[in-house]
Amino acid sequence: MFGAGSQIIRDCGGVSRREVIRVGALGALGLSLPQALRAEELRPSNDLSVLLVFLRGGVAQMDTWDMKPEAPMADARGEFKPIETNVSGIQMCELLPGLAKQADKLTILRGASHHEGEHDNAMQFVLSGYHPSLGKVYPNVGAVLGRYNPGKPPLPSAIHVGTPGLGNPMAPPAEPDQRGIGAGFMGAANNPFMVKDVEKLSEMDWLRPSAAILPGQLDRRRSLMKALDRFQQGVETEGMNAHDASYQRAFSMVTSNEAKRAFKVEEEPIALRERYGLHEFGQSCLLGRRLIEAGVRYAQVNWSARGWDQITKKDDLFTRSTFDSHFGHFPWLRRQLPRLDQGLSTLLADMGERGMLKKTLVVVLTEFGRAAKVNPDGGRDHWPQAYSVLMAGAGLPSGRIVGATDAIGQEVTMGKFGPEALLNSIYGLCGLDVPVTLRQAGLVRDSSEGIPDLLG
Repeated sequence: MFGAGSQIIRDCGGVSRREVIRVGALGALGLSLPQALRAEELRPSNDLSVLLVFLRGGVAQMDTWDMKPEAPMADARGEFKPIETNVSGIQMCELLPGLAKQADKLTILRGASHHEGEHDNAMQFVLSGYHPSLGKVYPNVGAVLGRYNPGKPPLPSAIHVGTPGLGNPMAPPAEPDQRGIGAGFMGAANNPFMVKDVEKLSEMDWLRPSAAILPGQLDRRRSLMKALDRFQQGVETEGMNAHDASYQRAFSMVTSNEAKRAFKVEEEPIALRERYGLHEFGQSCLLGRRLIEAGVRYAQVNWSARGWDQITKKDDLFTRSTFDSHFGHFPWLRRQLPRLDQGLSTLLADMGERGMLKKTLVVVLTEFGRAAKVNPDGGRDHWPQAYSVLMAGAGLPSGRIVGATDAIGQEVTMGKFGPEALLNSIYGLCGLDVPVTLRQAGLVRDSSEGIPDLLG
């Protein structure tokens, strides 16, 4: 039996029920019991926020943060030179000088691996922890966090900035609940809020004050909507409930100055906006920081993928396209990486200066890596067997590398983990009960193991 209220009831071994749950959550991070007991200062926190930067297309590990300058194969060495970072023994690509100065904030996980070699399937896998299924759509990590660890109203608990789109830029955008972006089987009411284009925030009508609509009129409109919906209350379907929840959430955002203010990146000093980069990715990173600061539990900043018909300038072919470099790989990265470096390095520096990394887990993720062999078109093809993930904040030991790949960056030789382990670690750090609650809800697999050595 357990007592009521705040009383702590200990079992026969002298360990409280609360401590058992906490150690169970630490186990989801990949810790044994002795390791968990040595990691008291890293106990899971239910007030932790997550800012996930998703780099669609598959970032080449050997050309960014797992370089192979001594590789026996010239293709694996590539065209770029490694540079030293502010942490001895850690090197990065010469096109990432800003990020090299933030290496002391990073944990570089080189052991990521799976076997989904197609963009959409891999994207769903890494963002939900489940392989795509015809019979079931699994929820995005942000939808899970928003459901079990909601943020501060009136803003949604989970917000996506930019849309990852499809691997083929000529294809139409993916439906949110089909690509590891939405809430899947948890229901549409748990879908993250989508900001498709940070460069068009000013065109979102609800962000602009309107002298023509007074607060009293908004209240009357709300009452009218409720009255019109009453006739459907006898048939309570998931779709109806989702519509009602979405309406309530949208109305709260429309009428809240606090919610509107979170989206107004133009209120930031121009010098800071320029530091992030006056391009889509840079401003998306800035918006992500503002959303976390405003109380959003999960913000996913996507390196946005656009269709060819939406590209208005030649330069946008690079700034608004993915990292899917099957041709002209090295020229492609010469255009992409400086923007990535500017936005990501400033995000880490800015959050560090504001003290936000203590309560925020930053994750930089891609769906897979690239092959060491350069193809006849000068590109690198898909390679899911080995790629890297970056983490920062949340009290994690930083300025280090966890795991390793072979001489050409194609096989994991140490610290191997899959998407399930990554998400279990994120959930565990955020204080969610991975071994029991999430497993019973079908949100994690039977194994609750996290990333080996994540906490040192």
